[in-house]
Amino acid sequence: MDASAPNFRDQRRDRILQVAREVFFEVGYAGASMSTISSRLGGSKATLYAYFASKEDLFAAIVRDSCQEMAAVFEAHIGTDDLRQSLATVARQMVSMIVSDWGTNIMQLVIEEGRRNPGLAKTFEAAIESNGRKAMRALLTTAHDRGQIEIPDVDEAAVILKSLVFGDLQFKRLLNLAPPPSEAQLHHHIDVAIDVFLTYFACKAEEAKPG
Repeated sequence: MDASAPNFRDQRRDRILQVAREVFFEVGYAGASMSTISSRLGGSKATLYAYFASKEDLFAAIVRDSCQEMAAVFEAHIGTDDLRQSLATVARQMVSMIVSDWGTNIMQLVIEEGRRNPGLAKTFEAAIESNGRKAMRALLTTAHDRGQIEIPDVDEAAVILKSLVFGDLQFKRLLNLAPPPSEAQLHHHIDVAIDVFLTYFACKAEEAKPG
Protein backbone atom coordinates (compact mmCIF):
# COMPACT_ATOMS: atom_id res chain seq x y z
CA MET A 1 0.00 0.00 0.00
CA ASP A 2 1.31 3.46 -0.92
CA ALA A 3 2.15 5.19 2.38
CA SER A 4 1.75 8.59 0.74
CA ALA A 5 -1.89 8.01 -0.24
CA PRO A 6 -3.47 8.82 3.15
CA ASN A 7 -1.40 11.99 3.44
CA PHE A 8 -2.43 13.11 -0.05
CA ARG A 9 -6.07 12.43 0.75
CA ASP A 10 -5.82 14.48 3.94
CA GLN A 11 -4.22 17.35 2.05
CA ARG A 12 -6.91 17.18 -0.62
CA ARG A 13 -9.63 17.18 2.04
CA ASP A 14 -8.09 20.19 3.77
CA ARG A 15 -7.95 22.04 0.45
CA ILE A 16 -11.61 21.28 -0.22
CA LEU A 17 -12.61 22.62 3.20
CA GLN A 18 -10.52 25.76 2.70
CA VAL A 19 -12.17 26.50 -0.65
CA ALA A 20 -15.63 25.68 0.71
CA ARG A 21 -15.13 28.14 3.57
CA GLU A 22 -14.17 30.85 1.09
CA VAL A 23 -17.26 30.19 -1.02
CA PHE A 24 -19.60 30.08 1.98
CA PHE A 25 -18.26 33.39 3.28
CA GLU A 26 -18.43 35.07 -0.13
CA VAL A 27 -21.92 34.06 -1.23
CA GLY A 28 -23.53 32.67 1.92
CA TYR A 29 -24.66 29.15 2.61
CA ALA A 30 -27.75 29.32 0.40
CA GLY A 31 -25.81 30.81 -2.50
CA ALA A 32 -23.03 28.25 -2.36
CA SER A 33 -23.22 25.08 -4.45
CA MET A 34 -21.15 21.98 -4.98
CA SER A 35 -20.69 23.11 -8.58
CA THR A 36 -19.21 26.43 -7.50
CA ILE A 37 -16.91 24.77 -5.00
CA SER A 38 -15.70 22.13 -7.47
CA SER A 39 -15.13 24.81 -10.11
CA ARG A 40 -13.07 26.87 -7.64
CA LEU A 41 -11.05 23.75 -6.82
CA GLY A 42 -10.34 23.17 -10.48
CA GLY A 43 -11.57 19.58 -10.46
CA SER A 44 -14.72 17.66 -11.24
CA LYS A 45 -17.81 17.39 -9.09
CA ALA A 46 -17.19 13.63 -8.95
CA THR A 47 -13.93 14.27 -7.10
CA LEU A 48 -15.66 16.58 -4.63
CA TYR A 49 -18.47 14.08 -4.03
CA ALA A 50 -15.87 11.39 -3.37
CA TYR A 51 -15.00 13.33 -0.22
CA PHE A 52 -18.33 14.88 0.77
CA ALA A 53 -21.81 13.70 -0.15
CA SER A 54 -23.43 17.14 0.02
CA LYS A 55 -23.04 20.80 0.84
CA GLU A 56 -24.45 20.01 4.28
CA ASP A 57 -21.70 17.46 4.87
CA LEU A 58 -19.09 20.00 3.82
CA PHE A 59 -20.35 22.61 6.25
CA ALA A 60 -20.60 20.07 9.07
CA ALA A 61 -16.99 19.01 8.44
CA ILE A 62 -15.80 22.63 8.60
CA VAL A 63 -17.47 23.16 11.97
CA ARG A 64 -16.56 19.73 13.32
CA ASP A 65 -12.86 20.14 12.54
CA SER A 66 -12.75 23.44 14.41
CA CYS A 67 -14.61 21.95 17.37
CA GLN A 68 -12.21 19.02 17.48
CA GLU A 69 -9.29 21.43 17.67
CA MET A 70 -10.96 23.15 20.60
CA ALA A 71 -11.77 19.84 22.28
CA ALA A 72 -8.08 18.88 22.09
CA VAL A 73 -7.21 22.08 23.97
CA PHE A 74 -9.68 21.22 26.75
CA GLU A 75 -8.49 17.61 26.95
CA ALA A 76 -4.89 18.71 27.42
CA HIS A 77 -5.90 20.54 30.60
CA ILE A 78 -8.12 17.93 32.23
CA GLY A 79 -6.88 17.06 35.72
CA THR A 80 -4.20 19.74 36.03
CA ASP A 81 -3.19 21.07 39.45
CA ASP A 82 -3.52 24.75 38.50
CA LEU A 83 -7.17 24.98 37.54
CA ARG A 84 -7.18 28.75 37.15
CA GLN A 85 -4.25 28.72 34.74
CA SER A 86 -5.80 25.88 32.76
CA LEU A 87 -9.16 27.61 32.45
CA ALA A 88 -7.51 30.88 31.45
CA THR A 89 -5.36 29.17 28.81
CA VAL A 90 -8.31 27.26 27.36
CA ALA A 91 -10.57 30.31 27.42
CA ARG A 92 -8.03 32.49 25.63
CA GLN A 93 -7.68 30.00 22.80
CA MET A 94 -11.42 29.40 22.60
CA VAL A 95 -12.37 33.07 22.57
CA SER A 96 -9.57 33.95 20.14
CA MET A 97 -11.10 31.50 17.67
CA ILE A 98 -14.69 32.60 18.28
CA VAL A 99 -14.04 36.33 17.86
CA SER A 100 -11.62 35.94 14.94
CA ASP A 101 -12.80 36.92 11.47
CA TRP A 102 -13.24 33.22 10.67
CA GLY A 103 -15.24 32.43 13.82
CA THR A 104 -17.40 35.52 13.43
CA ASN A 105 -18.13 34.71 9.79
CA ILE A 106 -19.22 31.17 10.67
CA MET A 107 -21.59 32.39 13.39
CA GLN A 108 -23.06 35.11 11.17
CA LEU A 109 -23.58 32.57 8.39
CA VAL A 110 -25.43 30.17 10.71
CA ILE A 111 -27.59 32.95 12.15
CA GLU A 112 -28.45 34.32 8.71
CA GLU A 113 -29.31 30.94 7.22
CA GLY A 114 -30.79 29.35 10.35
CA ARG A 115 -34.30 30.66 9.83
CA ARG A 116 -34.50 29.37 6.27
CA ASN A 117 -32.68 26.16 7.01
CA PRO A 118 -33.13 24.95 10.62
CA GLY A 119 -31.14 21.85 9.75
CA LEU A 120 -28.01 23.96 9.37
CA ALA A 121 -28.36 25.32 12.90
CA LYS A 122 -28.90 21.79 14.21
CA THR A 123 -25.79 20.60 12.38
CA PHE A 124 -23.80 23.43 13.96
CA GLU A 125 -25.17 22.68 17.42
CA ALA A 126 -24.48 18.94 17.11
CA ALA A 127 -20.87 19.53 16.05
CA ILE A 128 -20.25 21.81 19.03
CA GLU A 129 -21.99 19.47 21.45
CA SER A 130 -20.16 16.31 20.37
CA ASN A 131 -16.74 17.93 20.63
CA GLY A 132 -16.15 21.23 22.42
CA ARG A 133 -18.86 21.12 25.08
CA LYS A 134 -18.25 17.48 25.89
CA ALA A 135 -14.57 18.21 26.55
CA MET A 136 -15.43 21.32 28.60
CA ARG A 137 -17.76 19.29 30.81
CA ALA A 138 -15.06 16.65 31.28
CA LEU A 139 -12.59 19.30 32.46
CA LEU A 140 -15.09 20.77 34.93
CA THR A 141 -16.25 17.36 36.17
CA THR A 142 -12.66 16.32 36.88
CA ALA A 143 -12.00 19.56 38.75
CA HIS A 144 -15.13 18.93 40.81
CA ASP A 145 -14.09 15.32 41.56
CA ARG A 146 -10.65 16.53 42.70
CA GLY A 147 -12.24 19.03 45.10
CA GLN A 148 -10.90 22.09 43.27
CA ILE A 149 -14.39 23.50 42.81
CA GLU A 150 -17.90 22.47 43.77
CA ILE A 151 -20.20 22.05 40.77
CA PRO A 152 -23.60 20.60 41.58
CA ASP A 153 -24.68 20.83 37.93
CA VAL A 154 -21.87 20.57 35.38
CA ASP A 155 -24.10 21.49 32.43
CA GLU A 156 -25.17 24.70 34.16
CA ALA A 157 -21.56 25.49 35.09
CA ALA A 158 -20.43 24.99 31.49
CA VAL A 159 -23.09 27.43 30.28
CA ILE A 160 -22.04 29.98 32.92
CA LEU A 161 -18.38 29.66 31.97
CA LYS A 162 -19.13 30.05 28.27
CA SER A 163 -21.32 33.10 28.91
CA LEU A 164 -18.66 34.76 31.02
CA VAL A 165 -15.76 34.22 28.64
CA PHE A 166 -17.67 35.11 25.44
CA GLY A 167 -19.54 38.03 26.94
CA ASP A 168 -19.68 41.36 25.15
CA LEU A 169 -16.69 40.50 22.96
CA GLN A 170 -18.60 38.03 20.82
CA PHE A 171 -21.77 40.15 20.77
CA LYS A 172 -19.96 43.18 19.33
CA ARG A 173 -18.07 41.05 16.83
CA LEU A 174 -21.27 39.46 15.54
CA LEU A 175 -22.76 42.93 14.99
CA ASN A 176 -19.56 44.14 13.31
CA LEU A 177 -19.24 46.80 15.98
CA ALA A 178 -15.65 46.03 16.95
CA PRO A 179 -12.48 44.52 15.51
CA PRO A 180 -10.92 41.42 17.08
CA PRO A 181 -9.65 42.36 20.57
CA SER A 182 -5.97 43.00 21.18
CA GLU A 183 -4.03 40.45 23.19
CA ALA A 184 -4.10 42.75 26.22
CA GLN A 185 -7.87 43.25 25.93
CA LEU A 186 -8.45 39.53 25.52
CA HIS A 187 -6.29 38.61 28.53
CA HIS A 188 -7.99 41.19 30.75
CA HIS A 189 -11.45 40.02 29.73
CA ILE A 190 -10.57 36.36 30.33
CA ASP A 191 -8.86 37.03 33.66
CA VAL A 192 -11.94 38.80 35.01
CA ALA A 193 -14.29 36.10 33.67
CA ILE A 194 -12.28 33.25 35.19
CA ASP A 195 -11.96 35.07 38.53
CA VAL A 196 -15.75 35.51 38.69
CA PHE A 197 -16.35 31.87 37.76
CA LEU A 198 -13.86 30.45 40.28
CA THR A 199 -14.91 32.81 43.07
CA TYR A 200 -18.49 31.63 42.80
CA PHE A 201 -17.76 27.90 42.56
CA ALA A 202 -14.93 28.05 45.10
CA CYS A 203 -17.47 29.47 47.55
CA LYS A 204 -19.68 26.50 46.75
CA ALA A 205 -16.74 24.21 47.50
CA GLU A 206 -16.22 25.87 50.89
CA GLU A 207 -19.94 25.53 51.69
CA ALA A 208 -19.83 21.85 50.77
CA LYS A 209 -17.00 21.04 53.22
CA PRO A 210 -18.09 19.37 56.48
CA GLY A 211 -18.10 21.76 59.39
